[in-house]
Amino acid sequence: MKFTGYVTVRLNSQRLPGKSIMKLNNIPLVERAIRTLNQVDDIGETVLYCTDNKIENYISKDLCYKRLDRPNFTNSDTSSFNEVLSSAISRIDTDYIVFLCCTSPFVRPETISEMIKKIKTGTYDSAFSAKEDRTFCWFNGAPLNYTLMGDIPRTQDLIPVMIETSGLYIFSKDLFQSHSRRIGFNPYVKSLGIIESWDIDTPEDFVIAKAFSEIKDDIFG
Repeated sequence: MKFTGYVTVRLNSQRLPGKSIMKLNNIPLVERAIRTLNQVDDIGETVLYCTDNKIENYISKDLCYKRLDRPNFTNSDTSSFNEVLSSAISRIDTDYIVFLCCTSPFVRPETISEMIKKIKTGTYDSAFSAKEDRTFCWFNGAPLNYTLMGDIPRTQDLIPVMIETSGLYIFSKDLFQSHSRRIGFNPYVKSLGIIESWDIDTPEDFVIAKAFSEIKDDIFG
């Protein structure tokens, strides 16, 4: 099985301009993502999909990756994950894509390795990261994981709601080309803690990420 890391970047983000090259502990987010993928033994190659070659100025020369030109039409705010990957997938020679979003800076190489190993067993056809929310959740105007009838349960007794982090997906090239899906029919769901699952979309998210970056080693070891 061939696993290829995949990082896609556009430099014209709207909610947090230039977020892919913002720095945590003096390291740009795009470099952090590539560095993480470089530390996973099962990943043979990492592809950086970006329109602007200036992105390479924000990545250390010691890292291994191949940049593919991303077409301008995929840089729109309305471009979806599937539209962007569809424009690249035929140019990536691999069995599996390991998509790591550079705005998820705390994903650990060990987490990616675990997810790849689950797929290699043949039990799962894909894998993605999620975070557990064991609290009172509502959806479409009604409770999602508890009932209003009877006693109110303790939060620790609630069935947790799993929320995709949007930061890490592993799926086969064939799955995506055949079904336009990044989550297969029997996925492995890897539950992450609050720091590892953190995603940066807004200025407030980045402020919190800076605080996390100062304490994560105390938690992860």
